[in-house]
Amino acid sequence: MSEDKVEALALARQRLTAANDKQTFHQHTATQGELWSDEPLLTPSPAPARYVSRRRRSIFEQSQGRCHYCGAALDLTGKWHIEHQLPRALGGTDEGLNLVAACVPCNLSKSDRTAIEFVTQGRGE
Repeated sequence: MSEDKVEALALARQRLTAANDKQTFHQHTATQGELWSDEPLLTPSPAPARYVSRRRRSIFEQSQGRCHYCGAALDLTGKWHIEHQLPRALGGTDEGLNLVAACVPCNLSKSDRTAIEFVTQGRGE
């Protein structure tokens, strides 16, 4: 055989071997899906229940789960304020009878007014 044919055959063998090696590599290489299932290893746990103090729970229950001023439903573990009917700035205390549950907008609108002033003057003033 001539040198050209020998070189061509050798080159063809190299290419076939390389192609076979590549095909064998891909056949034996596992994909991520074959190695790991799609199922999560850990099941996400629900968020832990938020701690609610006895005092906050008591005020919530005393207000029957509603804002003292507008009557909006409140969530025990949600965002609402413990409100002083007579503000501390005007001599109000932290005693149970002076404390009520209030939604955030009502409490922020009330500011340092008494409960009676807030109700009679209106929320936005």
